[in-house]
Amino acid sequence: MKSVFSSHPDVEDLGVAERIQAIVGELPRQEARVAQYMLLNIDDLVFQNGASIARKAGASEVTVSRLLRRLGFRGMAGLKRELRTQRDEGSIDMSGDRELDKLDPALKHALDGELRALVSVFSQTMDPRWTRAVRTVTGAQRVFVTGFQSVRGVAEDLSRRLALVRDDVRFFSAHDGMLGEWVGDVEARSAKRKDCVIIVDVVPYAQEAPLLARMSREAGRQLVVLTDELCHWAQSHTELVFHGPSRNGLIIESTVALTSLANLLVDAVARRDPAVAERRMRRWHKITRKLNVF
Repeated sequence: MKSVFSSHPDVEDLGVAERIQAIVGELPRQEARVAQYMLLNIDDLVFQNGASIARKAGASEVTVSRLLRRLGFRGMAGLKRELRTQRDEGSIDMSGDRELDKLDPALKHALDGELRALVSVFSQTMDPRWTRAVRTVTGAQRVFVTGFQSVRGVAEDLSRRLALVRDDVRFFSAHDGMLGEWVGDVEARSAKRKDCVIIVDVVPYAQEAPLLARMSREAGRQLVVLTDELCHWAQSHTELVFHGPSRNGLIIESTVALTSLANLLVDAVARRDPAVAERRMRRWHKITRKLNVF
């Protein structure tokens, strides 16, 4: 049987994340789900076992074992040995900053986590899916943005910023507004410019998000999801899923990376048609001056 690494002869020299990334596009759907979870939770895998990974990724233990074999590891023990070696060698060096040297060790750890999360977020903008997401948001006839519980504020902020650079952006809450925004003749709207829904979600509040995602797809609306590293449901509804890692050792998960994803999306939409964005910004400044807002 042909080795899955036959097209990647140097895979044994790659780190864990690089090994996964080298084959993720070739994996069966369930293994790809586990691989995505592992990529987004590299730092936590040393504290987990096959059962916990399977449960959190929404797959079976057999699927986890099969993926580990594909990656060249002898079970979780082999994976953990490699991860510990990488962790010892790969910490972000902040020793040159004297002020940071004074930080509490727990805060240094949190800062390291935030920096890694931001690197992950910016790296995702090089993925072809990011270009497709930007094209989708830019070309949509209307854009609906929603978020729940602790990240509702992130979603509202995204909708307001996005409304400055393109027309017809609305924040909606299924419970507050009863989805009145979605009532209308769907067939009468342009077939070429479908509506787009952006869902901002984190796993503790994911019960409502998958329902809205399914409703969006059933109505023919395009879907983009900005979420955290634990999300396992979104890829069942759209390939346009982007992750902002949230766990950095603080008591409550961080929204820094998720907010950065939102900011990058607004910037990318504006840059796709800068003339439109600039005209809108000029009009916005005139309006705010008349109101003496600023």
